[in-house]
Amino acid sequence: MNETVVLKRKDRIVKKPDFTEKKSYRPVNVKETGLSFIGHEISEDGNVMNQFFHYDQLYTIRHGWNSKFFKGLLEGKIWGTRCPKCGDTWVPVRTHCWNLDCNLEKTEWVEMPLNGKVHTWTVAGWSGRSSLKRLPIILVYAVIGKSKVAIANELHGIKPWDVEFEMSLKVVFKPEEDRIGAVTDFHFEPADGWEPSPIHQEKERIKELVEPVYKWVKTLK
Repeated sequence: MNETVVLKRKDRIVKKPDFTEKKSYRPVNVKETGLSFIGHEISEDGNVMNQFFHYDQLYTIRHGWNSKFFKGLLEGKIWGTRCPKCGDTWVPVRTHCWNLDCNLEKTEWVEMPLNGKVHTWTVAGWSGRSSLKRLPIILVYAVIGKSKVAIANELHGIKPWDVEFEMSLKVVFKPEEDRIGAVTDFHFEPADGWEPSPIHQEKERIKELVEPVYKWVKTLK
């Protein structure tokens, strides 16, 4: 006769991490910061990271198993996950492989190269108040290394009309003291040695649409 073992709830609860590393980014004597990350905490074993996010009220973002990715940003690294069965890699990370033949195999962590290629992109000619003076903003979906999926981030160091599909990119991190463990800790730039193709009709069209934005931003106080 087969026996069924029923686990009590207390046997399934993971012990609460001991958070020993804590950092606050909240400006001194400022209680209301709008929409922003204001701090984080990292467990003693380095495996779990929580972030504190302010948007009208305070939220705690608990990254759990994905903490390694966000902690890696603080260190200037891009971590992805890889399936040990089929070898596929992902950034943004996936905890389990999505290939049907792999039967949701749990993935393993792998450090990714700091390079990639443009999958697609868009140009923002309007934004919220905090970003108006930075317009126009180029947002790309880029494939880092051999990732099977693309990650979104800003592309700097290039005119909007010169962006091209499959163009080579490099990942550029903020100085270590300015990182907060969020994707805004890095951006993309054209890879060293990359040159845009000559101007053509489509590039001229984008240029005509974007140049008024540059002129308008100069009028902002």
